[in-house]
Amino acid sequence: MNSIGIFEAKTKLSEICDAVSTNGIAVTVTRRGKPLVTIEPIPVSKGKPRSVWTLRAEYERKHGRLKEEFELPTKAKQTWRDPFEN
Repeated sequence: MNSIGIFEAKTKLSEICDAVSTNGIAVTVTRRGKPLVTIEPIPVSKGKPRSVWTLRAEYERKHGRLKEEFELPTKAKQTWRDPFEN
């Protein structure tokens, strides 16, 4: 299934999204045979993005302590939910 009509896409959107995420193959939605939009899977990341605190700690382990004096903001607990995490 590489392309699908807009009416069928409307009626089977959930199934199409499941197939795209499972197979990793994009689907083009057409209107009267002409491409309209593409539904494609979101690439899987290799892990969570690293915070500035983690990056600084890694840098200091590798290169030594930073010489400039500055304060990092306090690390606040994440209060929002990542919509791409299950």
